Amino acid sequence: MALFAVTGLSSRAHAQVVQFDTTHTLFHEAPTKSNMTVYTPSTDLEANAADWLTVRGGWEADVVSGASVAVKAGGAYGATHPGADVVTSASVRDMRNLGRGGFTLRKDAVSLTGNYAYSTENDYRSNTINVAARTDTYEHDTTFELSYAHNFDSVCDRVQSQADASPARWRALEDSGGCFKNTNALRTTLPVAIDSFQGSWTQAWTPVFSTQAVYTASITSGFQSNPYRSVIVAEGLEAQEHDPDNRAREALALRANLFLKSLKAALRLSVRAYWDTWDVKSGTAEAEFEKYFGESFRVSARVRFYKQSGALFWSDDYTGGNAPLGPKGQYFTGDRELSPFSSLLGGLRAVYTLTPARKRLLGVMTSFKAGLTGDIVDFHYEDFTLGGVPLEGTQAYIAGLDLSALF
Repeated sequence: MALFAVTGLSSRAHAQVVQFDTTHTLFHEAPTKSNMTVYTPSTDLEANAADWLTVRGGWEADVVSGASVAVKAGGAYGATHPGADVVTSASVRDMRNLGRGGFTLRKDAVSLTGNYAYSTENDYRSNTINVAARTDTYEHDTTFELSYAHNFDSVCDRVQSQADASPARWRALEDSGGCFKNTNALRTTLPVAIDSFQGSWTQAWTPVFSTQAVYTASITSGFQSNPYRSVIVAEGLEAQEHDPDNRAREALALRANLFLKSLKAALRLSVRAYWDTWDVKSGTAEAEFEKYFGESFRVSARVRFYKQSGALFWSDDYTGGNAPLGPKGQYFTGDRELSPFSSLLGGLRAVYTLTPARKRLLGVMTSFKAGLTGDIVDFHYEDFTLGGVPLEGTQAYIAGLDLSALF
């Protein structure tokens, strides 16, 4: 969306040779009886080695901390077994490190891009390759882009007993200790493969109005459950959640960007439809209004509404023995993100850009940009409960700082 915001409304800059970016995002969610905090710093360096070649490299991290939630099981089982607990969210203290690099080759109006990223955390490993082709036509008013990405991932899980053939008797992973160590007989590594495709068409209809259509699709194969999460199933068993091994996703997004000359402002609207083979369907509508105060300072406000249906096998209570059936057997999950819910986001962003007309900043920079962002997200869960009690007062707070320097 950030890339689309400037498409058709600004000319390409040729002066900079090197660009350095750093972003810092703080996410805090505090629903009833739990909380989650994630700090995400990142840095990127991009250099135009030649007119036809750009190279880039970067680093990103997620510093995660969260609290576990042990609650009484809901429904009929909870009424007759008041001492039963179910862990609906694992204790999390983790750090993900990601390194990335890539290049872009250009020839006239055509560019080819290749990227690679590798990330590690206590219980997950990921290798990602991405390739993309882009072309501009009709005097750069029309842009087409195709991209493909593949993930070679692996996730840590508990070694289940050979006698427990039924997923209803599998036990959740206690912690990440011993993960990815061949000497630990209590841990195993399971593969996850992700293939992602995207095609986009961006059209500048006039100097002040542009649109974009984006289609995305992905296929995920492998272990997709949360290895730490347990739910109470039939007969009062506490079992590791069990999701299908395959999931195909599709989404279509339409966006419009209008620059209002009289107000020196930009209006951006977007809608997105999503569906997948787990029968999750969602819709997103977003609007943003950005006001320019001179050439250096601009402020924007945005609002976004999101609503989704629940997965085919979703239930808030599996204790009755009649859990929904999936295509290959019985699945059960405690993931609230697979339940029916909606969310409403409101946010503000301010950006200041300093571009000296003659001398370089500090003798080296041709331009410097700083941005501050603040968002609040309110969630409404229609069917998810903690021990039969509706999950209320669920908000997420997001703060961001990004700095960019051109040399």
